[in-house]
Amino acid sequence: MHCKHTYEIMEAGYLLSDDELEAIRRRKMELLMERAKKAKEPKPEVREPLSKGYPIQLNDGNFWQTIQQTKVALVDFYGEWCQPCKMLAPIIQELAEEFKGKAVIAKIDIDRNPRVTGQFGVQSVPMVIVFKDGKPAGQLPGLRPYNQYDSVISQLL
Repeated sequence: MHCKHTYEIMEAGYLLSDDELEAIRRRKMELLMERAKKAKEPKPEVREPLSKGYPIQLNDGNFWQTIQQTKVALVDFYGEWCQPCKMLAPIIQELAEEFKGKAVIAKIDIDRNPRVTGQFGVQSVPMVIVFKDGKPAGQLPGLRPYNQYDSVISQLL
């Protein structure tokens, strides 16, 4: 006597009928179609986001759009829990004031933005990455004096 439904064993050890597998496949296809549709939606046009006297808060969603439309950017990869990051915050603020209208000074929280953090392999903070014409131009790991950040930005402008 044969069973009406065939079964497959998944890695986790669960048995699923053909109907259950088909339902999973349909749902996966719906999710993929949804993602493809969202990817095709036009993105809003953004002008060059020059520093307005304070650091811009970046995230996984706006990071590349912001960086690619900027001549020079300095991005502070930080963690809320990180003591040296807290010590760097006033330096980042001062840089934003100094380079107001000339460069983007930004921050990105590594815990809330794993995609961008992973793209740069950031494993310790603070990590400052500078960009020129949308491409990484250098890294400044750890806490450093103000003049080192100022000098790097000035050279790139």
